[in-house]
Amino acid sequence: MSSLDPKKKRIRISVKPRKSPNPLFEKWLEEWKKEAESKGSDLQYCFGKALKSLQKYPLPLKTGRDCGILGYFGNRLCVMLDRKLAEYKKEHPEGLDAECDDIADDNPQQSSTKNIANKAKPRSKKLKSPSKDDSNKKGTRKRTKEYVPAWRSGPYALLLALLDAEQKPGYQGHLTKAELQTMAQPLCDTSFKRPDPGTHYTAWNSMSGLVRRGLVLKHGCPAKFSLSDTGSELAKKLRDECNSKNKSTDSIEISDESDENCGTASSSHKNSASSSDNTNFTSSEKTNSLTDYSSETITTKTSMKQLNSYQNNLHHKIQLQDNKMSPQKKQCKSQPSQFSSGDDTVILMPGTFDVILLVEKRNFGNMEKLQDDQAVRELSTTGILFELRHLKVGDYVWVCRDRNAGHELMLPYVVERKRMDDLAKSIQDGRYRDQKFRMKRSGIQNVIYLIESHGDNTHTILPLQSLKQAAVNTQVIDKITVKRTSSLRDSVRYLGIMTKLLVRMYSKKTIVSCQRENLPQIQIGDDLISLMTFKEFNSNTGKNKVLDTQSLFMRQLMQLSGLSFPKAKAIVKCYPSVRVLMAAYQEAGSAGEKLLAGIRYGSMNRTIGPVISKTIYQLYSHYNLS
Repeated sequence: MSSLDPKKKRIRISVKPRKSPNPLFEKWLEEWKKEAESKGSDLQYCFGKALKSLQKYPLPLKTGRDCGILGYFGNRLCVMLDRKLAEYKKEHPEGLDAECDDIADDNPQQSSTKNIANKAKPRSKKLKSPSKDDSNKKGTRKRTKEYVPAWRSGPYALLLALLDAEQKPGYQGHLTKAELQTMAQPLCDTSFKRPDPGTHYTAWNSMSGLVRRGLVLKHGCPAKFSLSDTGSELAKKLRDECNSKNKSTDSIEISDESDENCGTASSSHKNSASSSDNTNFTSSEKTNSLTDYSSETITTKTSMKQLNSYQNNLHHKIQLQDNKMSPQKKQCKSQPSQFSSGDDTVILMPGTFDVILLVEKRNFGNMEKLQDDQAVRELSTTGILFELRHLKVGDYVWVCRDRNAGHELMLPYVVERKRMDDLAKSIQDGRYRDQKFRMKRSGIQNVIYLIESHGDNTHTILPLQSLKQAAVNTQVIDKITVKRTSSLRDSVRYLGIMTKLLVRMYSKKTIVSCQRENLPQIQIGDDLISLMTFKEFNSNTGKNKVLDTQSLFMRQLMQLSGLSFPKAKAIVKCYPSVRVLMAAYQEAGSAGEKLLAGIRYGSMNRTIGPVISKTIYQLYSHYNLS
């Protein structure tokens, strides 16, 4: 009976051993662990922990890098496994399946019965061919392409700069960091010294990658850099590819005649602008004056379709802006008495003047290091005539300059450039409204507000939504054209295209000087254009200019919330001074709160409204301002 008792019956349970999914990696880790133990190295513990972690993982791993998902597998250990795997593949080209089976069979922990192995054989035959295909596919995927840096990137500029230095006489065999940064900066879109907004990296950080790839040799302290043989070959390929692109791509010209004018203006341009306040750059003076690289070798290319469409849209906007201007009662071209009297009248015949872009000089900090400024380098690559000048209002204006006498007449366009962070600061300190007021009172018909992005536009003291609203208000309420650009390079490209369009539009016209208060409406189709002189423009737009009663009254009104320039202008037109307005309030009595409500302003002919009218009434009636 005792023998039939189920509680005392013993049952033998056999557990089928698990076949290792990564036998090769386990084998190599065991070998390295034993080798470290024999040497008394602490690496034996690292290999042991990695081996235990690998044995717990139930899925096969194809490469050593795949082991990085497991614990105790660092980058160095993964690289060791990849190297060992590459050596093994060279010695066993037939594949990994046979060897893996042999390792599994030789393992005493896994060789329990032959039935398990026999059952696994048919399955291994079926899976043998797919595994080979998979390994072949993996092999094709892992073929590394030849490293080619992106055009005008940090590595691209560094390689070409080192190659150019090698070919110069007197080359010492190396370049220092400062020398290399100076030579490579014109070839790169990003700065080698200042990081982009929102990042801590500059173009110089790419040097470590070139050294790691063996393209650049670094030695000495302080560090000195030179090209290796492979780096020199790659740099020559980059240069040849750039030269072939320049030969195959036709240069884009807006007007042949305008380019000829630019080319012939260099001598007179230098003679006429000899003032110490002016810094001159011309298209005929090649960019070698700023850098040692030829503009024919490295240029910015734009597709013909994109540029033509961009020019057509811009030309259409210019014409619309010109046509929107209200006509004056008196026309300069029909009444000679409105010109400057006597010998002061300036007449520029077609082909005798150049259209030159004037750039605000105060935007550039250190004039001694002007050639290192990114804006100057970008402008130099556009092939336009430009100068650095002190401007009382705006950052960019255009003038027509006589090649012989040097007389300058203002074209009716002014651009105020604001980066997003600077726009926020100008709104906070009040410069934003003051600059718009002075630009609209400058006598220039077309005012353009150029808003440039600053990184991801998050590093501003005002919310991004507030800045966008300010831009919309500038365009809708103030009737100022707003142009948005993504970077400084994009802004310079816009200015270059704008300059070439103005050259094409005005180079065949006769330009006559006219006083500011008598400027007529400009029609692009007219052959005779009346413009004021640059001297008059700059003298009448300064901050310290003595204001008349109307201008001072208008500025005072614009300090109130909700009172824009068109509203203030309409009020001042009806009541030219504070004295006149206060006298009207005394006559109106209690109805003075609604005295200004019916005044109409702007092109939409809207009324001032009772709220603003009441605010102005309270300001000038509750206090004694005499």
